[in-house]
Amino acid sequence: MLGGLLVKFAFVACLAALFAFLENHRSGNEKALRAARIFFLSSVGTIVLFSAYQLYNILTHQFQYTYIWSYSSRSLSTPLLISTFYAGQEGSFMLWTLFTALIGVFLMRDTARKGYEPQVMTIYSTIQAALLLMLIFKNPFLYVWETWEGQVQAGFVPVDGRGLNPLLQNYWMVIHPQVLFSGFAAMGVPYSYAVAALMKRDYANWIRPATPWIVYGATVLGCGIMMGGFWAYETLGWGGYWGWDPVENSSLVPWLFSVGTIHTILTQRKSGAFVRTNLVLAMLCFITVLYSTFLTRSGILGETSVHSFVDPGMMVYWLLIGVLALFIGIGLAFLILRRNEMPKIPPTHTFLSREFALFLGSAALVFAALFITVGTSSPIITQILQGKTTAVDISYYVTTIFPIGIVIAILAGVGQLLWWTRTEKRGLTRVFAVPVAIAVAGTIALAFAARITDVRVALFVFGSIFALAANLVVGWRIVKGNPKYAGGSIAHVGLAIMFIGFVGSAKYDEKQTLSLTQDMPVDALGYRLTYTGYRPIDEEKYAFEVQVEREGKRYTVAPIMYYSKYNEGLMRNPDIVNLITKDLYVAPLSLEQEDATAKSSAQRFRLKKGETTKIGDLNVTFVDFDFPVIEKAAMLEGKDVQIGATLLVSNYGKRPKEIAPRRKISRGEVSEVPAIFEKRHEFTIASMQPDRENKGRSEVEIAYTDLVVAAQTPNAPNPDVLVVEASLKPYINLVWSGVIVILVGFLVTMVRRSQEARLKMTSEAFDSLKVDSLTPLTKRESHESFAGESRHLATPTPNS
Repeated sequence: MLGGLLVKFAFVACLAALFAFLENHRSGNEKALRAARIFFLSSVGTIVLFSAYQLYNILTHQFQYTYIWSYSSRSLSTPLLISTFYAGQEGSFMLWTLFTALIGVFLMRDTARKGYEPQVMTIYSTIQAALLLMLIFKNPFLYVWETWEGQVQAGFVPVDGRGLNPLLQNYWMVIHPQVLFSGFAAMGVPYSYAVAALMKRDYANWIRPATPWIVYGATVLGCGIMMGGFWAYETLGWGGYWGWDPVENSSLVPWLFSVGTIHTILTQRKSGAFVRTNLVLAMLCFITVLYSTFLTRSGILGETSVHSFVDPGMMVYWLLIGVLALFIGIGLAFLILRRNEMPKIPPTHTFLSREFALFLGSAALVFAALFITVGTSSPIITQILQGKTTAVDISYYVTTIFPIGIVIAILAGVGQLLWWTRTEKRGLTRVFAVPVAIAVAGTIALAFAARITDVRVALFVFGSIFALAANLVVGWRIVKGNPKYAGGSIAHVGLAIMFIGFVGSAKYDEKQTLSLTQDMPVDALGYRLTYTGYRPIDEEKYAFEVQVEREGKRYTVAPIMYYSKYNEGLMRNPDIVNLITKDLYVAPLSLEQEDATAKSSAQRFRLKKGETTKIGDLNVTFVDFDFPVIEKAAMLEGKDVQIGATLLVSNYGKRPKEIAPRRKISRGEVSEVPAIFEKRHEFTIASMQPDRENKGRSEVEIAYTDLVVAAQTPNAPNPDVLVVEASLKPYINLVWSGVIVILVGFLVTMVRRSQEARLKMTSEAFDSLKVDSLTPLTKRESHESFAGESRHLATPTPNS
């Protein structure tokens, strides 16, 4: 009761602030401005109050509330109890609202100093009101007897809660969502500034106070994306840090638009160009957040995403559509109304200029974001066109995004070496010689070492090494001259390192599914692995110890499996051996008992996709793996799953018949579902090595048994067999270190832009800013600054 009333009061106060800010914008009424501030702060205070009230209810186990009963329990530790605050739809909306409110306090103070308060806060209050409206309809303070009216007696208090999903019981759950939703909240600021600029008819000056906020949003959201990737890689056993899942993509797209905005804003600050482009991109930063919210929470991705929210009901479904339409409509309406007023400034730069490189970098980011949006939206598109939801294959993203990545990598190096407005051709050879030479030598060396035969991969490696060399050379000069301008170079260095890590960890990883019979060594991927047994680590979980040996060195990995009553299925956590230059990644699949009789008479053979082998009079062709997205989702949730391999088998040249041996995982137990051909020939899956990026490299190991021969073989004891997927991920640490360096570059940039935004610039100083430099400098400082800033360029990281 109290919580719901507080939410409604915060909503009313926020609406009052919205209209008061709008009145001040319209009439300049100072009383309206003072009232608006009081109303807005009242709304913020109430949001903080009901958030604290909800947290108190969680920590004191108030299970009479449906939300708390659904996600909390007495057995959870305090950090995990706190994380249940945002474990469900209602709680994550509340967290988003809380961060929006807190950012709003600082934004109101910042805009008051810079003359944008009524316009920016009118739009920002609209955003906050929309989030509060979501909380009214998706109420986190409902009692259990209100949720199940007529089924639960009023006043009933459950003894314990249902608990937190085991997949979320991890320290990353304690820190990752706060960072991600803080980034989502921050994306409302560039949208507010862009619409405010149109309201105020100020098409040039708005970018100065908005830039630090855009960089902040990109920094925080990028950090959240990185944390999510590391969580998936380290703990959830998804086999990698990025799976192109629609929900993963939905946070990446706003980040790409925000970074693209940063690059084109740099050009507008210098030359005044890209007025319309920057307004549209700034709006898209937030609109794509709302679109991702619709995709994630509408339930439309339920069958195509492994970690989307459940269907929230038709009321919330249409409310999400309405909020998205509202903010698209506001931005579009102002763009149409002001279309004839916005200045059209012709470009003054040449093709060999930093401005043009910034444009190309931003365009590459926008195209990447659009391609990802189309792929992410495929469930909606196919639902409209075909009547059923279907997700695109990962190969779609490889085909569309990989070439853009090559362009971005090359631009990250080329642009850093160019000057503003124009670069003289006669000096290009001298400027480009060292980075190009390093890139060529490095690419040749890696091509031989990693046996690179794919031209696209070679170009990607070349661009990445070139970007690394160019930014290190230029960055060193900047640091010696004026370190505060080094943010762009630092971020670009991180980008190049990350890209090289992508090639090593994704393109040249090796995977193998192994059946490890207890105390029997198995050689795979250049290592000897021996399953030595399992041990309990708490009441439910078991660690399965595997000894890993190579060249006299011994490591122990202990992947975890356990049966979860919550999910009614088997949960799995991988373990990793970090070997500096690579990771050995061991993900558990199942524990089963070996059929000694079958093994003694079985023949094993490996097939790549499309490959055919001959067994006696049989011809066997491996067609493809059969593992639909819905089965992947069920696997992550611990539900029953079946993984199959489609084979074509023919005898004596007869017409081939399609069969599909399967591996079934049910309630923690694994069983083989063999496929029988002509009542005598049995095929079972021994191991699988799927390759998501290049299906042609996928392999399956099949065990073939002649049932007549097997029947004559005596029985033997059945030892335990641990089935794991072992994979080597070369240079995975470059991915993590590259992301960290990118974020450092963002932070350096954010500090610098914040300092510049605080400066009270005169009209003359601002005019000179467009042509000369970003701050008034002495002659010596101007030389040092130009040595640094002139090197900054567009790539998918923020320029300093």
